[in-house]
Amino acid sequence: MERPTVEVKLPISGIKAEVFTYYLRGERKQIEAIMLESAEWEPSKHGSPKLKSIDATYRSKMEDKAIMLAVKKLSGKDGKEIKVDIEVLDNLPDDDFEILQEALPTRKAKKK
Repeated sequence: MERPTVEVKLPISGIKAEVFTYYLRGERKQIEAIMLESAEWEPSKHGSPKLKSIDATYRSKMEDKAIMLAVKKLSGKDGKEIKVDIEVLDNLPDDDFEILQEALPTRKAKKK
């Protein structure tokens, strides 16, 4: 099944991103698992476990995974395809990264 995409131009880097308009259920589970795997729990006498510690980098790992799963393709100014990887994401100007994040699928319908 081919999913629909939208094209987003990142103004500072000039990169064009083709982004899926929705996540598949399995992709959403992969993103959510990062947070759950980052937490360490300890048993409680009252039934519910208590949070013992959490890896503070889980949020950025979730952001990276969300982009890696949602971006179908990146193209440079010259039209050549750019591999979607962490190094490329980390080297995007912050404003471009924010625009890319805003283009990611959400559970809410986007206003046109």
